[in-house]
Amino acid sequence: MPTVLVTGANRGIGLELVRQYSADGWQVHACCRAASDTLKEIQGNITTHTLDVADHDAIDQLADKLKGTAIDVLVNNAGRYGKKALSDGGVADQAFGHSDYEDWDYTIRVNVFGPMKMSEAFIDHVTAGTQKKIVFITSFLGSSTLNTRKASGEFAGGMYAYRTSKSAVNIMARSMGADLEDRGLTVLAIHPGWVKTDMGGPDAQVDAEDSVTGIRAMISSATIADTGTLKIFDGDILPP
Repeated sequence: MPTVLVTGANRGIGLELVRQYSADGWQVHACCRAASDTLKEIQGNITTHTLDVADHDAIDQLADKLKGTAIDVLVNNAGRYGKKALSDGGVADQAFGHSDYEDWDYTIRVNVFGPMKMSEAFIDHVTAGTQKKIVFITSFLGSSTLNTRKASGEFAGGMYAYRTSKSAVNIMARSMGADLEDRGLTVLAIHPGWVKTDMGGPDAQVDAEDSVTGIRAMISSATIADTGTLKIFDGDILPP
C-alpha cells in the first residue's frame, strides 16, 4: 500500500487530499495543529499527527517517530494567507503602506521554512518510498510573470507577504528538484487553482474536490523528468 504524508490536513485542500488518498486505499499520515471533527470522521488507513510546521523541533520529533517508515509522497500543503483571509479584507491588509512585518515574518516561517524543514527532515523517508515525490502546494500569486495589470487584472500587485512566500516556494521547488534529481526524487510545485476554502473564500472558482483530483493526477503522472517544474492542477505549466 502506498503512503502519503499531508501537512495542513484539517481543512480545505489538505482535508480533501486525505479523503481522496484514503478512499483509494493509501496509508495516510495526516498532520495538522488540531484535527477537525471532519478529519476524524474520514474512514481508512489514516494516522493523525499533531504538528505545527512553524515548530521545527516538532517536525524533527515526528520524523524520528516515523523513522523507518517509507513515504511515497510528501505533500507540503500547510500554509497561511496572513492574519486576515483573502475574503475578509486580506488584500487591503497587505496593501503597500500597511505592512505588518511581524505577521509577514510568521507567514514566511509557515509557508517557506515549514515545507523546507519538512523536506529536509523527511528526506530519508521519501527516499525509502517507491514513488519518491515531494510536492509543494503553491499559488499563481507567487508568479512574477503573471503579476501584471494586463495579465492578472484584479490580482495584480499587492498581497506582498503572501506573494513573496509563494515566490520563495517556487524557487525552493526548482532548487530542490535540481539537488535531489541524482537521488531519484521528483519535486513539484502545484498551483491548486483559486479554491473555495476558508483561505480562498466563497468567490473562488474551483471546488476542493476538483482541485485535489487534478493535483493527484499531476502527482501520479510526474516522473523524474518533471522534477523542479511548476504546475497547475489542470495540467498547464505555471509561469515562474
